[in-house]
Amino acid sequence: MLLSMCLEQETLTSMDDMMKRELENRCWPPTYIATVTYGKEEFAELEIGDALFPLDPEINICKASYGGVLLIKTSLTEEAAIKLLSLNPPSTLRRFMKILFCCEYSELTECLSNNINILSKINFSSLRVSERSGINYEQVMRLLNKVGYQLRKKETSLTLSVEPIRNFICFTKQLPVITHVR
Repeated sequence: MLLSMCLEQETLTSMDDMMKRELENRCWPPTYIATVTYGKEEFAELEIGDALFPLDPEINICKASYGGVLLIKTSLTEEAAIKLLSLNPPSTLRRFMKILFCCEYSELTECLSNNINILSKINFSSLRVSERSGINYEQVMRLLNKVGYQLRKKETSLTLSVEPIRNFICFTKQLPVITHVR
């Protein structure tokens, strides 16, 4: 009986893992990352989905493997997403970021070198590195300098944000959206 219960629990855990992977797969690769109020991910999913659905009924939104982060796969442009989110500001939204590219941890320098042209087209003035990324601000700045990218402090107010997703480090453009004041 105990062995049977253990096997059932193992099957349930495997099923939970499989369902979690499937949810992430429909959002992979994501086009946007949203950071939301921790513990309010399901509500945030509804709010963001309601705001973006009118122009993309095929949108997929999934919770990431850690709290407070949603992965969004949509065909919407930055401009359309910003406009829709600004018209209906989600109360749980903290940051909304367009994914520029993602790199595997083990190939970070090579990947940055290969994608420097993407970064060079955008005049970022600041850098934000997620605490969960497994890499710190100074390391990212050294890598960016190594591949020849420099932040342009006074030209714009755009933020290059570094976010972890699965086994990847994603380089994102933080987008200006109106959020509810807390």
